[in-house]
Amino acid sequence: MDLKELRQIWREHRFDPKRSLGQNFLIDNNVKEKILNSLSLVENSTVIEIGPGFGIMTFELAGMCGRLIAVEKDSKICDIMKELFDEKDNIAVINADVLETDLCALAGKAGKVTVYGNIPYYISTPIVQKLIESRICVGNAYLVTQEELANRMVASPGSKEYGSLSCFVQFYARCKKLFRINKNCFFPRPKVNSSLLSFTMLEEPSVRVNDSVLMFRIIRKAFSQRRKKAVNSLSSGPFLPVERSTWQEAFVSCGIDPASRAEVISLEDYARLSDLVGTLL
Repeated sequence: MDLKELRQIWREHRFDPKRSLGQNFLIDNNVKEKILNSLSLVENSTVIEIGPGFGIMTFELAGMCGRLIAVEKDSKICDIMKELFDEKDNIAVINADVLETDLCALAGKAGKVTVYGNIPYYISTPIVQKLIESRICVGNAYLVTQEELANRMVASPGSKEYGSLSCFVQFYARCKKLFRINKNCFFPRPKVNSSLLSFTMLEEPSVRVNDSVLMFRIIRKAFSQRRKKAVNSLSSGPFLPVERSTWQEAFVSCGIDPASRAEVISLEDYARLSDLVGTLL
């Protein structure tokens, strides 16, 4: 579907894209093919598509898998596309907010599903979090999202993009940035470029830690004041009943420079720090 065809559908149905839903539709067929060639789908697998829109990816995805479940929040799009989607026996459309949808209930007995979505920028992080929390039934995911956010999720320690989100994603999944997508490939055109990300959910977290809840509390607190030394951030305000000197000793015991800022500390180091601090609580 090119821009001319998309506009024709919009005119016929008096449709206007909603900024409130972050609707930016892919219109570049070359990019569509590049995305499809990047997906690793099994013939009889189940795919959940987040925000099928006007089906530029939906019909192709349905041809590559056994069953496709499209979750679309915009009821008008569902009404416009219902007849076309119904022509394919293996496409089911659900008018719902993906953040309020039980993905494992959708998957049913299909085992682990693959998720694809060109997702709205303003809810990208909550969607990624939901997919990770649903990893018991989500095996892989491919998401088109804001390039800046993509860079944060794949960032390594020492880079300016590295943060608590990087740690969270990389603890539960292997995340890879596949390629950049220019903003001109969408209509309406967004203000920023996008990237296609792949996620492979891990059977076990990437690092061993005694208490992941405590570790992520420490990570979030360390990054709450990025310009400060992590020791200073962790010992400021009401947080854990651990003195600054004890934090310094813990850093040294874990082989971390007490002068380090949060962005240079690896996930493995945060896990060791968490395990040590946990024995003091």
